Amino acid sequence: MKNYTLYGRVVLPDRVAERGALAVKDGVIAFAGDRGDLSSPVGEEFELDGSLIAPGFVDIHCHAGGAVWVHEDPEAASRHHLAHGTTSMLCTVYRGFTTDEYLDFIGKIKEASLECPNIKGVHLEGPYLNPRYGAESSEDGDKPVRDDYMKLAATGFVKQWTSAPEVKGVCDFIKDIASLGIVPSIGHSSASYGEVCEAVKRGAKIVTHLFDATGTAITPTRYDGTIEVSFDSAVLLQDDMYYEVICDREGLHVRPEMLRLAAKTVGYERLIAVTDACAGDDSEGEVNIVDGEIYGSLLTMDRVAKNLHAAGFSLPEVFTMTSTTPAKVIGLERTGSLAEGYAADVAVLDSDFNVKNVLTSY
Repeated sequence: MKNYTLYGRVVLPDRVAERGALAVKDGVIAFAGDRGDLSSPVGEEFELDGSLIAPGFVDIHCHAGGAVWVHEDPEAASRHHLAHGTTSMLCTVYRGFTTDEYLDFIGKIKEASLECPNIKGVHLEGPYLNPRYGAESSEDGDKPVRDDYMKLAATGFVKQWTSAPEVKGVCDFIKDIASLGIVPSIGHSSASYGEVCEAVKRGAKIVTHLFDATGTAITPTRYDGTIEVSFDSAVLLQDDMYYEVICDREGLHVRPEMLRLAAKTVGYERLIAVTDACAGDDSEGEVNIVDGEIYGSLLTMDRVAKNLHAAGFSLPEVFTMTSTTPAKVIGLERTGSLAEGYAADVAVLDSDFNVKNVLTSY
């Protein structure tokens, strides 16, 4: 459906139009605002009786959908998340694979995107990470080999790539991939303030799951308890970075107080809500616990939005973090907001953030 008009509570960038309208022509938003200001409806009209009409979610960190990993069955994973309102996503592949395996996964995901256009690319989380903050790595960590990473970059489908600044050779790696239009992220790290600043200077733009899998370059702390500059403190001091946060209901990934601290420090506009979804059964909660340790989440973005709203963020703030900002940072043009001229990727939700319908521009 490419031509239609919806009436309901429309989430705009700066407010909610309680008696709002959204008009779409040829898959592009022609009007979004107060119903009384709509001069001419488009196509078939639908009264949604107070439903929330919001931008489709943009998830830039997603390893799986339901019981399947994105690198094993990207179509099934993407359809799982589309049903929960995610109209744009990056399929995230973790460390622990060879260059040839990565190439195979990227090719499979790229092919799946032809049938599942909510797949916008690949996010590689590794392999150049601090081995202290993740498994499947050698004791010294995997160091960048230019011939290897340039093969992966040459696929043209890697949109985001996470590495740890303290790993030898990573700063040159960051500069190389940034020059090719890949957005460098930093995480799984205990980098010092200086190492973080150097990574940012080379082009690092995103922090991968802030407050998760990080530490301090000086361990144990000096002088019996004085606070060292942690990786998280160092990145929050940067002026032009964006920060992934995993917002599960119980605050296991990011404590509610830490979420408020991040929002107060850098502003909600620079926070990117992600699922970090891993394969598993979500019937018992929102977090994967394996042998007593957190192993990603079992989230979908509708749950993330609900959790953010419960944490005190307004609806425009929630959808800025779940849609607008992630789309902007990874270069999805005219996506992630209900604004004139933007792609009509729309999630219709009830008052409890359950997805009732998903409408896409593709």
